[in-house]
Amino acid sequence: MANDAALGLLGLSRRAGRLALGEEQVNEMVATGKCRAIFMAKDIGDATRRKVMRHDEKIPVFTLEAERIDLGHAIGMQGCAVCAVNDIGMANAIALKLESASEKNAKAAQRVFEKKARIDSRKGKKKK
Repeated sequence: MANDAALGLLGLSRRAGRLALGEEQVNEMVATGKCRAIFMAKDIGDATRRKVMRHDEKIPVFTLEAERIDLGHAIGMQGCAVCAVNDIGMANAIALKLESASEKNAKAAQRVFEKKARIDSRKGKKKK
C-alpha cells in the first residue's frame, strides 16, 4: 500500500519535471548537486546497484518494493531501474511513505527529513 503511494508520487514528480530517469540522468543530477533522493527497484542488477550505492554518502538511497516494470509503469515508461527526485518536498513526501518498508529505508528517510528541516529553516532569511 505504501509502495503504491510512493510510486504514485514518483509519477507525479515525472509529470512535474522533477524526476531523473535511468542511471545516466541520475548521475548527472547528483553531479549538479540538485539530487535530493534516489529510488531503485528491488530487482535492479548488481552492477547498477553498486554504481547507485556509491552516491549513498551524499544522497539518501531508497529501495522500492517494486520491480523495474512496476516502477516504469508508474512513471510512464516501459521499465526503469533507478530514478531520482530533485525537489525536497516531494522527496520528503515519498520518504514518509517508504520509511516503514525497511530499516535501510528508515535511515534514508531520516536523512531526507533532516535535510528538509535545514532547508525550511533557511527560508525567509536573506543572504548577506
